[in-house]
Amino acid sequence: STPATAKSAILSELQVLVSSPSCTPTAQLVAAQVFLSHGDMTKEALACVHLGTSMEHMALSLQIYLRMDRLDLAKSTLKKMKQVDEEAILTQLCSVYVHVVTGKSEADDAVHIVSSLSEQYGNSIMLLNLMAAACMAAEKYAEAETALLEASAEGEDVDTLINLVVCYQQQGKDM
Repeated sequence: STPATAKSAILSELQVLVSSPSCTPTAQLVAAQVFLSHGDMTKEALACVHLGTSMEHMALSLQIYLRMDRLDLAKSTLKKMKQVDEEAILTQLCSVYVHVVTGKSEADDAVHIVSSLSEQYGNSIMLLNLMAAACMAAEKYAEAETALLEASAEGEDVDTLINLVVCYQQQGKDM
């Protein structure tokens, strides 16, 4: 069989697996990730996780809602996450995502949360990129550039390079 045929068969089998009543929460999360990363199967991914009550299920649902441009549903999911555990790292990260997507009006809140996470856990490439995204949403491109240069010093990363290109374009700088 061709790779496309094999991929289709695997995705179909995965859909059957997650529709089974005996499907575990972990299998639901893995299936949702597979659906998101291997084809335009956003609805199938959401079907795997939207009824889940774990923080991981809610976080992935929130990310899918943001991907679908459903900020209202993402905010509703974030509210549920905060009711469960407002201080959880997943809740904090999801808050940042929602603030960044909301735009300039809430971008400073995102910057504050990422700063707190960086102080508490130390910087990482992911947190530095998240800081840069928050700064760019707040139209603070020099701060975003600083975070991205720090991230690039920690290691090569595709997201860092993409964010750096966008940041430089917004500032009218050449690479």
